[in-house]
Amino acid sequence: MSTATDVTVDELIERAEKLVPAIAERALRTEDERRIPQETLDEIRAAGLHKVLYPRPWGYGMDWDAFFEISWRLSSACGSTGWVYSVAASQSWQLGLAPEAAQEEFFGSGDVLSCSAFNPRGAQVEAVEGGWRLAGRWKYSSGCLHADWALLGARVPEFPAPVLLLVPRNDFAIDDTWHVSGLVGTGSNDVVIDDPVFVPAHRYIPHSGPNPAAAAAQGLGSYAVPPASLTPWSLIGPVIGMAQGALTAYEQATRGRVAAFSGQQVAQMVGPQLRVSEAAAALDAARALARRDIREVIDRGSRAEVLSDEDRVRLRRDHAYAANLAYDATMMIARAGGAGSLFRTNPIQRFMRDVHAGSMQLVANWDEQAESYGRVRMGLEPNGQMW
Repeated sequence: MSTATDVTVDELIERAEKLVPAIAERALRTEDERRIPQETLDEIRAAGLHKVLYPRPWGYGMDWDAFFEISWRLSSACGSTGWVYSVAASQSWQLGLAPEAAQEEFFGSGDVLSCSAFNPRGAQVEAVEGGWRLAGRWKYSSGCLHADWALLGARVPEFPAPVLLLVPRNDFAIDDTWHVSGLVGTGSNDVVIDDPVFVPAHRYIPHSGPNPAAAAAQGLGSYAVPPASLTPWSLIGPVIGMAQGALTAYEQATRGRVAAFSGQQVAQMVGPQLRVSEAAAALDAARALARRDIREVIDRGSRAEVLSDEDRVRLRRDHAYAANLAYDATMMIARAGGAGSLFRTNPIQRFMRDVHAGSMQLVANWDEQAESYGRVRMGLEPNGQMW
């Protein structure tokens, strides 16, 4: 597993685990306020967890194996907190693909957080001397309420594929549109630029293909593989963590629960024991699949190996399948939780809604990824949107 000179992965995992109880205590408040409490953001920064994927010299320069272990743990305390943390941290990794001038401007301001929205159809771009003029509306920008920068998808003439343009907080507005049933605290509102703003030509992140130059500069195998083989874990990891949170909450509630009619200890009943066993096995399998695939991609990137079409659709299949495992485990636990789990103060119902919301993301679409993988296994061309 990756390490840094001034901190180890185990130390960061320990710091994350120490934050879990306090983050869990604020989970209901996070949902009520529809944003991450400032205390939580301060604690994450103080623990240095936001720097795990910062490229060097700005941060720890670790890779996705370390990041995954922190992401799912924070998400097991509060789905919205883990989601916002994970999205922002993965964007810091993406900055390693940006020109050096963009990195200096972005990270040079200190402990920076970002949001993003990759829907380039919402952007209006005009090429001007020294850069672009940008306007538009971008939906579903998780963490925008806390962001110092926004990474906004756009199509620009100089690049064959969409890029992310970097826009500082003063240059965009937020439209309060995120009134939803799950992941309520992520504040995934619309980012809006009505009057075009200037984006200098260095403020962009390419969004396609392996980048050997970045891999060599950062010494990380993850930059040498197609992004879609790895970046979906920034959303699937939190879903796994939320499911773990539901299981933990169920176990804690069930150990002291007494059946209303029989007076029997529920923990002694076979049904709840089977539900716990099945859910725990599913989540162990999801984490094992994630760890194996992340390790494989990093190692093969470090060796400059080219991933085949079958490799790539298999990795995308695994992203969606891990989400399926977490979703099914959560719904089983929620059904077994009894009427007491329906109350807003009970974390099971919140994790159920959060897992449902997280599993609706494009990267977790099982039908699409299963079809694309099956096509390749049958000798046909892949047809997924992101692979």
